[in-house]
Amino acid sequence: QHSSDARALAYCMSTLEGQHREVVGMAFFHDLSHSDVAQKLALPLGTVKTWIRRSLMRLHACLLARGGA
Repeated sequence: QHSSDARALAYCMSTLEGQHREVVGMAFFHDLSHSDVAQKLALPLGTVKTWIRRSLMRLHACLLARGGA
């Protein structure tokens, strides 16, 4: 089951736009705070927060469509 879940997550992550995928990866896979991500990428904090929120909604919808989440 874990392998299937990992494949589904990898697929859904691949559907995100490049910078959105990068921001989500930094926040969740590298455990950086939103402000750390914003600073490292020289982006406004509000932009990072919005991208993460929208990306998580897209990931959730994608995972549901693939029979997960």
